[in-house]
Amino acid sequence: MKFKFLIPIVALFFLTSCNVNNDDDLDALNQQQELQIYQWHLTNVSGGVDGIDIDFEADTIIWVFSVDFVGNGNLEVENNNTDDTLEDGLDTGTYPVSIPVYDNQSILFVDGNEFAGVVTPTEQDLIMNQNIKSTGETSSDGFIYTFKRKIVVESN
Repeated sequence: MKFKFLIPIVALFFLTSCNVNNDDDLDALNQQQELQIYQWHLTNVSGGVDGIDIDFEADTIIWVFSVDFVGNGNLEVENNNTDDTLEDGLDTGTYPVSIPVYDNQSILFVDGNEFAGVVTPTEQDLIMNQNIKSTGETSSDGFIYTFKRKIVVESN
């Protein structure tokens, strides 16, 4: 007779002790749904024939690279500079890119055309120098583009 009451009590115990919404699982799921996007904000352009030195505010010109492990992919550019007299790199759009290495020097090709040598890519800074060529030659009339990295987190 005592077993008649014991079975429902044990079943109720097991049902209430199981938590379907485990907080650790929810945290892991939420973290998986967050996407980090590495944006490169153009902060300065210098050089050229005229020896320019132009500073840009963050969020004015943003580059986002989506490349595979061998350096092929796309570059999305958001260019909000309204002054056409300023050298600012690329116009707004999506460009196919490749970043091969020539003699220990990475070179950025945009839409099949050589754009610049990639110098000192670090966690925070990226410098692209148009005076560095894939042929090993150097010039003095190209532009030097300096970028700062900003991490944007998007949730799905």
